Amino acid sequence: MVDKDTGECFENHKVRAILHHDSDSIIPLSKRAKLHIPSSNYNLSYFYNITQDFITFEFSIPKYMFGTNILQFIKYFKQDSVTIYNYLLDFVKGFFIKHTYDIINMADVELLRLDLCYNQFFNSKVDALRYLGEQKELLQKFAMSSKNKYRCYDSSFIYTTKRYSFKIYHKGEEFKIHDRKELAKKNPTGHSLKDLQEIADKVLRYEVTFRKAQIDYLFEKNELHTKYVSFLKNENARKSFRLTNRIFYDKCITFCEQSKHFVFAHVSQHDAIEKQTVAFDSTIFAVMFNFFWDIVKKYQLDRKTSLGEVKDKIIELNNKRDTATSKGLRGKLSYNNNMLMALTLLTEHTTLDELRRSGLFGRSSFFVYQKKLKELGITSNNRITDMAIPFLDYSDYQHYFGHHHLK
Repeated sequence: MVDKDTGECFENHKVRAILHHDSDSIIPLSKRAKLHIPSSNYNLSYFYNITQDFITFEFSIPKYMFGTNILQFIKYFKQDSVTIYNYLLDFVKGFFIKHTYDIINMADVELLRLDLCYNQFFNSKVDALRYLGEQKELLQKFAMSSKNKYRCYDSSFIYTTKRYSFKIYHKGEEFKIHDRKELAKKNPTGHSLKDLQEIADKVLRYEVTFRKAQIDYLFEKNELHTKYVSFLKNENARKSFRLTNRIFYDKCITFCEQSKHFVFAHVSQHDAIEKQTVAFDSTIFAVMFNFFWDIVKKYQLDRKTSLGEVKDKIIELNNKRDTATSKGLRGKLSYNNNMLMALTLLTEHTTLDELRRSGLFGRSSFFVYQKKLKELGITSNNRITDMAIPFLDYSDYQHYFGHHHLK
């Protein structure tokens, strides 16, 4: 760029660009490339936007570290949100130390998206796919009831909202198509490809993609902005600031209402309010972490309750009813034994959702019995009969891959 008055060149404002002579259009250059990871088979994609002066990195941390996301980004002895957050923060800092020439100010490193994942292990591929088959009906029902976009395939299911996405898929099928081909070129895992395929075949993978809008939503919903504008919680303080420092007060209100920049560094109150920037700290990560696990738990299936178990439960509750002093409680604990036993018998061969669609009951009658059955431990999630219910922990994972996390 040249100053028209003095003819002076502004060296710091030079931007490389392409001039199209046929249209006289000027397009600034941007760079898309891949960064090779020597210790892995993985190439990390990045985008350098020259005109807006930022670089975007988008990649899978487990693939970056291990070459495959059958292995997970966890600590061996603890998997709580604080431990994982500190692990993530150390990784991000180490990443820039390793891959950049200059020292990067972490206040310039912004989080735009985060995927949280969990690999659930089954005894066999058959069990994993059967479990997924039963989950699909639940997933479809919840997606439809919340008017979300959903897609169902042979070995996967995904639904997407305006702010986040959730999917469950069979890891073995995905591994066969993607990771296995790359690991054939370079395999840093220490496992043979055959062993990795057999392990992946036993896995269902859960993923939630938190887009920027969802992180903003959770930040606002949990009132985490009060860390920076705590006075807004007090009505007297609000009135005082509104009268004595209206400019500052208006900026604080704007800060609460607008989208935030989440950075990996401490942020002062001044910078938060002036720049709409907040620290991506362990508090907001914990909110996301809990949101993820709530969704995963929502789609866990239970063993079907037997007729004998329901009968024993009814007897127990009716005995409690007979000794209750409250008339309201006695009414709540009253059960139509014959109908409930008949419904329980039916649920051993079908699901509650299929019973609802059968037309055997009126809508209001069905929901009355559905509520009673829920009190007896029978819900739409009771679908498993002759297979082991998988645990929501890392015991099986540590059996296969624990040594990677003890190095």
